[in-house]
Amino acid sequence: MKNYEEVVGIDVSKKTIDAYCHQRQVHKEFVNDVIGYKSLIKWVLKVTKESAVFYCFENTGYYSLKLALYLHSQDIVYVEESPLKIKRSSGVVKEKTDRLDAKLIARYAWIYREELTPSTVKSMSHLELGRLLALRDQLVRNNAGLKGTLKEMKVLLSSPTITPIGTPNAPIPKANQILL
Repeated sequence: MKNYEEVVGIDVSKKTIDAYCHQRQVHKEFVNDVIGYKSLIKWVLKVTKESAVFYCFENTGYYSLKLALYLHSQDIVYVEESPLKIKRSSGVVKEKTDRLDAKLIARYAWIYREELTPSTVKSMSHLELGRLLALRDQLVRNNAGLKGTLKEMKVLLSSPTITPIGTPNAPIPKANQILL
């Protein structure tokens, strides 16, 4: 990656992607869909004057997978990096915005460009297996939570109503019988 003249850091979120060209120090936001990806590529070509460019973004699961699939289909060089690596390299950051995240990702990719290697999309069967495992994990967590709730409800519903201290089976007084 050391022969590249520019890096574009991309912060990927559900609806938008923020792109930041490190050397040119320019930023732009795009929609996180195919139309947005096409606009991103056109913008980068215009801004960088067709310099050797690579893209870097964090692996955010499904949202970054769409971008990776598009870049792969267009034979565009990209690096999909662990969010933890990028966060650790950034140090203490006082504010957090999508624009600033894109800038930090671009900075990370520029600093470590000699050690980074281009990413590739995994096979469709591997992607499907990952999706199914993630779904299973979510179902296991939901199941555990629901079992805990059921256990609490059984205890709550099986316990007797509140009785005054010292009288084991005393009836509950009516509202107009309670003396303060």
